[in-house]
Amino acid sequence: MSRPIITHSFTRRAVIFGAANVAAVSVLLGRLYYLQFQRGDIYKNLSEGNRVKLQLIAPVRGILLDRYGEVLADNQKNFRLYLDTEINRKPEKVLRSLAEILDLSEVRMKEIIKEAGASRYSPPVLIKEHLTWDELAQFEFYRLNYPEIYVEAGQIRFYPLGDKASHLLGYVGAVSKKDIKEDEEITEQDEEELALGRLPDFKIGKNGIEKALEPELRGVAGSRETEVNVHGLALRELKRDEGKAGKTVKLTIDKRLQLYAATRLGSESAAIVVMNVRNGDILALCSMPSFEPNAFSKGIKTKYWKELLENKRVPLMNKALAGQYPPGSTFKMVVGMAALKAGLISPENHISCGGNFMLGNHSFRCWKQPGGHGSVNLRDALAQSCDVYFFTLAQRLGIDRIAEMARMFGLGELTGTGLPDVKPAFVPDDAWKRRRYNQQWQGGDTINVGIGQGYILATPMQLTVMGARLATGLKVVPRLVDDGTMPEFDPLAISTAHLASIQEGMNAVTNSERGTAFGRRIKDPRFLMAGKTGTSQVKPLITHGVDQNRLPWEDRHHALFVGYAPVSAPKYAAALIVEHGGGGASAAAPIVSDVLLKIQSLDAGEEGPKMPESLEPEDREKID
Repeated sequence: MSRPIITHSFTRRAVIFGAANVAAVSVLLGRLYYLQFQRGDIYKNLSEGNRVKLQLIAPVRGILLDRYGEVLADNQKNFRLYLDTEINRKPEKVLRSLAEILDLSEVRMKEIIKEAGASRYSPPVLIKEHLTWDELAQFEFYRLNYPEIYVEAGQIRFYPLGDKASHLLGYVGAVSKKDIKEDEEITEQDEEELALGRLPDFKIGKNGIEKALEPELRGVAGSRETEVNVHGLALRELKRDEGKAGKTVKLTIDKRLQLYAATRLGSESAAIVVMNVRNGDILALCSMPSFEPNAFSKGIKTKYWKELLENKRVPLMNKALAGQYPPGSTFKMVVGMAALKAGLISPENHISCGGNFMLGNHSFRCWKQPGGHGSVNLRDALAQSCDVYFFTLAQRLGIDRIAEMARMFGLGELTGTGLPDVKPAFVPDDAWKRRRYNQQWQGGDTINVGIGQGYILATPMQLTVMGARLATGLKVVPRLVDDGTMPEFDPLAISTAHLASIQEGMNAVTNSERGTAFGRRIKDPRFLMAGKTGTSQVKPLITHGVDQNRLPWEDRHHALFVGYAPVSAPKYAAALIVEHGGGGASAAAPIVSDVLLKIQSLDAGEEGPKMPESLEPEDREKID
């Protein structure tokens, strides 16, 4: 009687367990279907992501050329020595055997050993970069003894002119968060930049042309896909895209002139700009003393950086664009032009200079003491740099008409070169003083501005633009990139007759016997130069008439010169500041004369002035 009961019980349990198994299998099959078919692509990509490592490849930076195709900035091979930690995680013995060949310090060896032992799966460790050919040759000779050591070739920025063009070209450096503007959201390009910044070969422009043309020079990053094992170590390369190199850019610079001008400045704290007045091409832009841009490419040493910061002649500052100085007597052409345009004088009107100009109870002295210049017209006043003549014109004009003419000639405005850290300098007027000081403009302020002193400031680049516009009567605009076009400049709102009168005075400065720069003239009749000397005071009347050579360097006057050549058909303009040079005729005019002679000689297929070997500041004269 019991058998049927047992059979019935067994059958019921079997059905229950069978149903449970079917349900479990159904769940597993459902899950498998979900993972395999509905989510398969997602998990496949995740799996591939674990197996394939995507790495960015730094693009090759674009090359900078001068106007004739000569290299100004290029890329050189940078040979780096690496330790493969997968082969050797305790490299002390190997490093010590290589120390003499590679000149490794004890401190650096300890750093490498620490990096190599940091993790079981440490990436290759950089032992040394910028290997010399001698180091490479010695390592290759012993290479079979060191299977864990290998060489990899990268790129490094190289500047053939070194410190002779560093302010113009700038330098490159690693990306930092400071390069991303804090007040803006981080863009996709910023993210890529920061990612590329982790690569040893990727650098961005930090100053000069390198920074101004960063988008063109950078290029497009490449990539490579590498198969890796579970520990992230590379097994083989699957795919590579080299990316796109940056553009090759031709500048307006003449490499020969740039080198000559920078060398001619010598040990002076000075800046010079040379421009083709017919198309605005900047042919040379030098600021000295300078710095070695190749040192920045390799990673500047703390000691060298400290030396640059502590140098009182400020080698890190581009004086040509950011140096702001009273223009001194080089501003007298602007005052003369303003007076001619206002109809206050004719070129032949004479003004008497007895050595002093009285404004109320205050006496303003002419540089020529005692007795002054006597009776002078516009030509003579420019040639001999008579202060009293221009004091008189300034008083008659008033500051607003002087300021209007100054701006017409490019003073007080940005130059448009595209370079960073450019200063607009400053042209004052009555409205400015009311805003700035809540004071009315005074007659004495105008008198000072009349000879380029007081509140007015200019940069060497602006003075070069002024010289180019005086040479042509056109609104010449400077440019640094040679795009193959010939720009057209609008005429200035001035009379050609008035311009000719100013040009006649500038010609007399250098080519008449009583001119302040006659002794520094270009004597070759094919290449005659016109110009204007200038001296701007650093310390006021306490040093008036004192021999500048007897003063401490930092107390001497600044020396300036603005000129153009050739006189018969102007093609080139140049402006120079020699900080604390003493006098424009003695310190500045000789340099501009040599530089303008050099570029004209090169045009004629001649060598011109030879490259100076070493230059010491000349004895300074007291003349303006």
